[in-house]
Amino acid sequence: MELDRELAAPGERLVVDPASQDRNRSRFVVAAVIGNWLEAFDFTVFGFFSIFIGRVYFPAADSTTSLLLAVATFAVGFLARPVGSVVLGIYADLAGRRAALSLTLLLMAAGTLAVGLTPAYGTIGLAAPVIVVMGRLVQGFAQGGEFGAATAMLVEGGVAGRRGFRASWQLASQGGAAIMGAGVAQLLTALLSNEAMLSWGWRMPFLAGALIAPIGIYLRNALPERGESQHAHRAERGVLRMLLTQHGKTLLLVTLMVMGGTVSNYILLFYMPTYVIHTLGLPASTSFSTGVAAGLVTLVAAPVFGAWSDRKGNRKRPMFIGRGILIVLLYPCFLVTSRFPSMPVILTMLCVMVLFYTMGSAPQFSLMSEAFPPRLRATGISIAYTASATLFGGTAQLVVTWLLKSTGNPAAPAAYVALCLLISVLATSRLKVQVRGGLEEAD
Repeated sequence: MELDRELAAPGERLVVDPASQDRNRSRFVVAAVIGNWLEAFDFTVFGFFSIFIGRVYFPAADSTTSLLLAVATFAVGFLARPVGSVVLGIYADLAGRRAALSLTLLLMAAGTLAVGLTPAYGTIGLAAPVIVVMGRLVQGFAQGGEFGAATAMLVEGGVAGRRGFRASWQLASQGGAAIMGAGVAQLLTALLSNEAMLSWGWRMPFLAGALIAPIGIYLRNALPERGESQHAHRAERGVLRMLLTQHGKTLLLVTLMVMGGTVSNYILLFYMPTYVIHTLGLPASTSFSTGVAAGLVTLVAAPVFGAWSDRKGNRKRPMFIGRGILIVLLYPCFLVTSRFPSMPVILTMLCVMVLFYTMGSAPQFSLMSEAFPPRLRATGISIAYTASATLFGGTAQLVVTWLLKSTGNPAAPAAYVALCLLISVLATSRLKVQVRGGLEEAD
């Protein structure tokens, strides 16, 4: 069934030419993932410029302390995610995916602007870090509801046999954002002096990222709602109560399943640039290359593994294979990287880790959607993903930075990531999902 027919009102007959159909599919996917792209872009540039952000907003005698404070500010945004996941998730299930997604994108852009426009600590004093933290809280609130509504829209808006492929673009968009973020950071570093970067250069990516919001809102407002399901969405009440009482076990298992992927993502894609500069002592140009390499592997591999899960009709198998291999390879890869900190070694080890991370994570986006009934889907995905991102993803950079400082072992991050992956594999094995064709039958 074509995307256009899925989005049509009941009984409406559509005649769509193939070229228009392809454009509609592409526009639909772009509109759904653009918020996730903005989030990943923001994470990427925050990771690249966290050292500058620490100096501008959290000046301290010890550079590591400034970095820790900047990373902690990054984590603060996750405190508002649980509230956003509940409020905006329920809103998406009641009012529709499109309305929720336009609102989340607007709020995310506002938070990004707060980071990019706030004057330095030396200019306005304590107000500077306060404004930045408030911006991160607004951003976190929006991000809490963004992922669930967007993923629900992706899996619901097309043929059932390709929902793994469609949902995998959530992960692929993160890879594309990492490439763009790393490219912009590398270009700025090459063109500007260190003084200019510290003064204003690091702000440019945040301001540019916020400009994506008007485009995204336009694309999302042009999307039709799924006519056959919106009446049920609006009629349903007590979404949160029903989710917790009837699907509480599923919610817990999905949260733990996502944990392995989100911790791996935040460390391998977003923390590695900081790790390369601050821990391995390599120049910024090397860290930019790690961001591009990791993003490229994710962008290319995610749709491939998502489509593979569709062909096999089994989401769990590629997840078990990918995460199992990654658990085995993590410590050796980090150890080799720390012992031989050169560009070829770092890029090779990172690409190997990211490839198996992508294999283990691409199918989970459709799997988590299939775990919840349609009338609770956006709320269930939002809460599970947000709980995992808040408890484990948002604190991952802080945890590994502390581990590196307290142990002095440059391979310490591997142990934390491997532990989270192991727990996620066990949770996935306990998750029972029965989908008999279309997603509506999972109710």
